[in-house]
Amino acid sequence: MKLNYTFKHLDHSDALVTYTEEKMEEIGKFLLKEGYGNVYFSKIKNEFCVEVTVNTREKYFKATSYNMDAYTAVDLVVEKLEKQFLKTRKIMQHHKKPELSREGKMDQLNSRLEFEAKTAKKAG
Repeated sequence: MKLNYTFKHLDHSDALVTYTEEKMEEIGKFLLKEGYGNVYFSKIKNEFCVEVTVNTREKYFKATSYNMDAYTAVDLVVEKLEKQFLKTRKIMQHHKKPELSREGKMDQLNSRLEFEAKTAKKAG
């Protein structure tokens, strides 16, 4: 996963960037397709704000976290994104509903026609 890093009201920290990359690589395996994203680090008053946005072919993910420690804020954002990734992955893997597929529609149509044919014979 390709990530762009932006620091606002903070000095650029290579340690924070590598820590974030390691954490994001751990949860990147949950994505079905490769994605790219942006990571914004900022400091608002006494709290660190970490905002991560990830774009994939399927969906757009966004998570924000505030904490007094930047590394804890990164951990919280990664947890939020992991939940979103897993939820989307589950939906994408189990998206086939028989009533919406072509074969499912044909089965419904056939069963309806068979029912109408049986009732027409009984009435006649």
